[in-house]
Amino acid sequence: MNLTHEKNAMPYAPLKIIAEDHEDLQVIAACLQDALIPLSGMEYDAKKGEFHMVVNRFCWECNPESIEGQSYYARVAAGLAFHHVKDVKKKSLDLQNENEIVNLLTIHNANDGCIHLVFSGGSEIKLKVDKLCCHLKDMDEPYPTSHKPAHP
Repeated sequence: MNLTHEKNAMPYAPLKIIAEDHEDLQVIAACLQDALIPLSGMEYDAKKGEFHMVVNRFCWECNPESIEGQSYYARVAAGLAFHHVKDVKKKSLDLQNENEIVNLLTIHNANDGCIHLVFSGGSEIKLKVDKLCCHLKDMDEPYPTSHKPAHP
């Protein structure tokens, strides 16, 4: 499967993005919309003040490929790290349930000094941070999926 950004475009290129302000964070949020995240892939290191997640992001930037009439899209494993984290609060999530996979809808920061990770079903993680510093990096080659996320 040869995934591309658009017709006759260059092949897939891994993302590597740093967010240090609201606008940067919105770029990362757009890249991660509909990412699938196993709860086992989340970790908070209080000593280092870091919150890490391994996500399977949908590659919105890649056009689908048609094989025998079936459209195939792309997902890729990526790492997401937040720095300067002082506290982590969760709503409607049992982080001990390592088999659960959640769907990330968006990430935003508010005037409360927190970064909000909002998941489908009303669950959320709120990171209390001293300052905004976030890194997103694709870690592997994309893999095909026949499912494209849809929003009513």
